[in-house]
Amino acid sequence: MLIRFFFMLREGGVRVSVTEFLTLLEVLDSRIAGYSVDEFYYLSRACLVKDESLYDRFDRVFLKQLLQDRT
Repeated sequence: MLIRFFFMLREGGVRVSVTEFLTLLEVLDSRIAGYSVDEFYYLSRACLVKDESLYDRFDRVFLKQLLQDRT
């Protein structure tokens, strides 16, 4: 799921690096965030989005990923 999310972000125009993705995985492994969608949203946005002008792109990809996982 997370690797697909990484590639979806890149396809959606959010320039996510492998280093940023690894940072997200490290933070998730340390269990800083719980298991809620909201916590994951804010954590992943903080780790993966470098420029706040890309928040809308991130939101679109996040919603698309969330809807795909629920079906």
